[in-house]
Amino acid sequence: MDRPFKEIIDLGREFFHGMANIGGAQVAFWPTSSFKKLETISGGKLSMESKMMLLPEHCGTHLDVPRHCLPNGTDVAGVALERLVLPGHLLDLTAKAKGEAISIADLEKAEQRSGRRIGGGTAVLCWTGVDGDWGNPGFETERPYVPVETARWLVDREITLFGTDLIGMDDPAEWWWPTHRVWLEAGICMIQQMCNLGALAGKEFLLVAAPLKLREGTGCPIRPIALVI
Repeated sequence: MDRPFKEIIDLGREFFHGMANIGGAQVAFWPTSSFKKLETISGGKLSMESKMMLLPEHCGTHLDVPRHCLPNGTDVAGVALERLVLPGHLLDLTAKAKGEAISIADLEKAEQRSGRRIGGGTAVLCWTGVDGDWGNPGFETERPYVPVETARWLVDREITLFGTDLIGMDDPAEWWWPTHRVWLEAGICMIQQMCNLGALAGKEFLLVAAPLKLREGTGCPIRPIALVI
């Protein structure tokens, strides 16, 4: 049976015990049962392994939803799938240096290079190329960032979803995260710490970014994929 897409591209990072995470929050996996233990107590009739997971909602490749910044904002379970499964639009911003702001002019130039207008009904993915620094000392703050005025411009363009390989979008000096708030107040969810965005260059694709259906969730680790069409 022929598939309706040409290629599947994995845009998510692996999750593992002790992985780097913003704010130093712990990520841990430990066994609740082991092959050896169950094989021993069952006389070889049962062989199985399982683990417990301890991880924050906002770790690795993850989705932020309005509830993250707004007490009465939409939680993870309440986000419509139509806002998480939609056509993607890659913007090449790899020329930006660490510590530089991504300006409106930068987005306009990236838009022109892409040959498509930034607009509604799409997931706008900002590829900065910093994913190779993931986990290195300083990777949380030594990166480009999206200032408030640029975020507002994207809101005015009525984008549906924002994604990036950055661990954070805000100016590292702005500890109150105003860029986060601009998007979440507008109902625009965000994906952070994506990888492999360069594999999407020059391609038309559908982004699938479905999280666990978390009641009262403020965010959720995800494994986004791109279906190249």
